[in-house]
Amino acid sequence: MNQGWQNLQISPLLDITILQGLAVLCLVAVIVFTIFRLRGTVWRGVVMVLVLLALLAPQFTDRESEKLSDIILVLVDRSASQNIANRAAQTDAAIAELQDRFAEDPSVELRFEDVPGDSDTRMFAVLDRLLGGLPRERLGGVMMITDGQVHDVPSSLDLNAPLHVLISGGRDERDRRLVIRQSADYGIVGKDAEFMIEAVDPQLPPGTAIPVRMLLEDGTEREIALPANEQRRVSIPVPHAGSVLAELRMDTLEEETDKSNNRLILETTGVRDRLRVLLLSGEPHPGERAWRNLLRADPGVDLVHFTILRPPEKGDDTPINELALIPFPIRDLFEVRLRQFDLIIFDRYQMRGVLPPHYLEKVVDFVKWGGAALVVAGPEYVGPDGLASTALNDLMPATPTGRVIEQAFVPRVNQAGRLHPVTTAIAGSPNTPPKWGQWYRQIETRISDPDAMTLLTGVDELPLLTMQRVEEGRVAMLSSDQMWLWQRGHDGGGPVAELLRRLSHWLMKEPALDENTVLTERSPDGESLILNWRKIGAAPEAASVINPETGEQINAAFEQLPDQSWQATVPIETRGLIRVRVRDQDDRSQTALHVDRDVLTAETRNTNSTPDLLAGLVAENDGYIGRIEDGLPDFRHVPDDRIWHGSNWAGFLQTDSFKTVIGGITNLLPIPFVALLIGAICLLGWRVESK
Repeated sequence: MNQGWQNLQISPLLDITILQGLAVLCLVAVIVFTIFRLRGTVWRGVVMVLVLLALLAPQFTDRESEKLSDIILVLVDRSASQNIANRAAQTDAAIAELQDRFAEDPSVELRFEDVPGDSDTRMFAVLDRLLGGLPRERLGGVMMITDGQVHDVPSSLDLNAPLHVLISGGRDERDRRLVIRQSADYGIVGKDAEFMIEAVDPQLPPGTAIPVRMLLEDGTEREIALPANEQRRVSIPVPHAGSVLAELRMDTLEEETDKSNNRLILETTGVRDRLRVLLLSGEPHPGERAWRNLLRADPGVDLVHFTILRPPEKGDDTPINELALIPFPIRDLFEVRLRQFDLIIFDRYQMRGVLPPHYLEKVVDFVKWGGAALVVAGPEYVGPDGLASTALNDLMPATPTGRVIEQAFVPRVNQAGRLHPVTTAIAGSPNTPPKWGQWYRQIETRISDPDAMTLLTGVDELPLLTMQRVEEGRVAMLSSDQMWLWQRGHDGGGPVAELLRRLSHWLMKEPALDENTVLTERSPDGESLILNWRKIGAAPEAASVINPETGEQINAAFEQLPDQSWQATVPIETRGLIRVRVRDQDDRSQTALHVDRDVLTAETRNTNSTPDLLAGLVAENDGYIGRIEDGLPDFRHVPDDRIWHGSNWAGFLQTDSFKTVIGGITNLLPIPFVALLIGAICLLGWRVESK
């Protein structure tokens, strides 16, 4: 629009403050001239005014204003849920019609922005970014084309412009899904963890039974029934500490829009209520304090500690009430409460008639059942009353030769110990081993089982710390009673607290300390599983995965990596809870679980198209919301003083934003002209005054 008007303005040649001072001086001079009736006052006043006006430099500026186009932001949902059915085609048709409507209107500028999203749809984050980069006075409105599943809807929005929404998809879409209403972050080992689950199917009456399969970690499967559209408690067993997984699968229907949300991963963390440890010390010695301090410092451990202060065969006049602080509850500990313990430690224990031999057979059964035992061996272990001559010795991973070595040595972490989580943290570099203090006594032992693992060695590379899995339980043997020297800082000491803490927690089946653990991850392209096995012992041979949907077995071979771990790549695109079985060259197998935690994202949790999530914001901004399948509204360009939508039309604001183009500038008092005029007045005044 050309308004062609002229605007008067000044462009002072001096600072305005200086000009104000000069004007005051000129005024005072004229007043003085007038009071004293001096000749030529008029001419002098005229010259002063002309000089001041010339210094003000009055100008006329020619301006031309042009109407700026109104910007309409069009946000297009291109998330994963938009690929369902014909939503993408509906979206493209709506864009084409919007472009056709304003193609011939230069006063409207359409700005399109695609909003991608694999895991969620965040349209309002994109809107905030776009609004920050345009002048708000030019905003004519915002149009969103989406299926309505937007995951960052704010509680309120003030655009000062209309917000219109076109919903893709259809009213008759059906999407059954499983939803966690209440999760269980933690579960007690040995008990069940409870989740609140709802099987949502809007087309079924509430309470209708829906069959659901539950896949557990051990490979078993349960059939449960969930009431449709009602919350129901679902329990999963917590067999161990650490991450515990299960998966729910609901049968899919042919007409469902999305089948990925018929699966649900249930995950909790198993924690032990209290770790119960029984510590039996054969006699008072410096080493028992190390175990006692370590175990009592752990708030998650209940410690029961007995020390044989006086052997029964010792004869003296000590009063009966001073022979023991409390009676040794043999039957209560080894018959009634034995399986309530997680770990039994024999610290330089020897058979002195206090504990009958058949109770050690119960300890063997306790370990095979799933418990743990640790023997700290001193010279008494191979003595006449030592544990080496009991049933417990057959359970140990190393057998004593009967020789007690009395010489200085420094414990060292061997090659297997560098890979094992119990000792890898203290191993140091192979080229620069850590400087630890010396020990001075070791029981000579030989490995008694090929499955035993030696992590620390002593004199002449003899086993010092040996561990082994026995059926469902675990055992370990420390072939020296000198660890207390490290605790006292002798010869520089050593990492006794860290070693004993990791050893005891491995015995109590801490998942983070398991050796030979198979780690799984999804490949970057999502089409395979990458297995990483840090193997101690025989080299891995093959891995196999059972496709949970088709039942097909997929095999892959392992390859050794430079860091001595082994890797296999299994091609499987199916996502969810997948059981992995690996086998080594000795034909021993191990299982692991892979879980795709992103199998149910915000984008797939609910894929039914709906206007409900955005209806409030649309009403707040006086906009139109409707389904594309019902037909598009009539798009209009409306002035600010009208409503912005109707039942069958959507309007965009006609703003009053202009662009001003400055034309020529005309000086009213050019300096040369003013100089000539002042000179002429001065000559005229001199002529008049000279007569």
